[in-house]
Amino acid sequence: MDLTSMLLRRATAITLACLLCVLLLAAWRTQSDVHREGVGVGKLAELNSQLAALLSASESELDERITALREIGRLRHVEFRLEDAKTGEALAQSMTGEVPQPEIRPFLWLLELFARPQVPEKSAWLLERADGRTYRVTLTSQPYSEQKEAFDEIVGVTGVLLLYSLVLLAALYWAVRHAFAPMRQVLDTIDAFERQDYGARLPSMHIREMDVIAGALNHLAAALDQAQGERRLLSLKLLTSQEDERTQITRELHDELGQSLTAMRADATYLMRRTIKQPDLHTVVAEIEQQCARVQQDIRNLLGRLGKPSDATRRGAIPIHELLESLVESWRNRPGQSTDYRLVVDFDNRDIPRDLAMTLYRMTQEALTNVARHANATAVLVTLVTRPEENIEWSVCDDGIGIASCNEALQQGIGLAGIRERVWAYGGDLNMLDQGPKGAPPGLCLLARIPWPGEACSLAAPSIGSKAWEAN
Repeated sequence: MDLTSMLLRRATAITLACLLCVLLLAAWRTQSDVHREGVGVGKLAELNSQLAALLSASESELDERITALREIGRLRHVEFRLEDAKTGEALAQSMTGEVPQPEIRPFLWLLELFARPQVPEKSAWLLERADGRTYRVTLTSQPYSEQKEAFDEIVGVTGVLLLYSLVLLAALYWAVRHAFAPMRQVLDTIDAFERQDYGARLPSMHIREMDVIAGALNHLAAALDQAQGERRLLSLKLLTSQEDERTQITRELHDELGQSLTAMRADATYLMRRTIKQPDLHTVVAEIEQQCARVQQDIRNLLGRLGKPSDATRRGAIPIHELLESLVESWRNRPGQSTDYRLVVDFDNRDIPRDLAMTLYRMTQEALTNVARHANATAVLVTLVTRPEENIEWSVCDDGIGIASCNEALQQGIGLAGIRERVWAYGGDLNMLDQGPKGAPPGLCLLARIPWPGEACSLAAPSIGSKAWEAN
């Protein structure tokens, strides 16, 4: 069923139901008006009966008849008055007219604006008894009574129309909301796509247009999921190629440039011994030897950053905790170092795969380099926590100056972007936090959660943002 037909059918059913309710209400209102008319006619009939009985009543029944006329009460649209024709004394009368209520005064003003004011009309006649007594009967019309009934009728009709409109609107709102209820699923799925979670799927829907949209979104999600999987695989291959390239560059620097520098230092040392008696030349040669030593030390440092740790050349799993301890210790032992480096490693006996272990090592290496270059920190905490069947949680926190904008930090260099790409390649999630976990220095914290490779996990693509960590 298409959306137009469904909405039209529901609107028709709702309209008929509302009309039925209005007809029932109108029938009840008509019954009330008929009852009121019957009561009014009955009062007038009673008045005529009592007046006729007054003419034929005996002397002893006269007071009783007058008392009965006094108890007539309020008549509909008229006011009754019985008085002695000779003395003018009022013997009996119906209840006097009503005082206009505040809510009806605008209606009366409107009537006077478009029509002349209604003047009460009087009708009077004499009743003569056989004993010579004469009574004057006066009936006075009450325009306000008619106006009040008209006002009540208008209020009733308006109320019925208002109620009908409200019920109709509420029913149409329910029908439209119920018809578009599947849109909530569609919006939730689109929101998942925006978070790059392409595992969400929409079920088959009864409305044709919605079912077409659901099919298109499911097809799009499948294509995006496949493209993301291929991109992750490509990213892992690129990371492997980078490691191979690092190894090759390290080998060439060590074999070629390292040997050349060693030979140069040996030649410089030889010349230093031969030029001891030539001070000017000896000084130049000594400076060359020192320059060679510094270049050689710089190359050693570069080889340490580019090359794989010695434990990475082993077969099987890599002892990541030993690698991280060695890395953190190397930063502690650097000359002129005043930053406090700490490492917390907590994981079970399950070994981390080699490629993932090297990725964690490179991430830590890059993060510590960024801290040393930009953070101006006095304390750094490196944390690695793993559990079987759960995520691997990695973090590097410092008490430095932090960053003003995550996007700007990602664009200014390749360090953070590289860490984010490595985490994403393994289906993980990277966040920048304003504070570290409990026990970590308060400052910038990189936090990554990576699932165990090969496990069926449905994770959102990596997001990176600045938010506070609530320490427990």
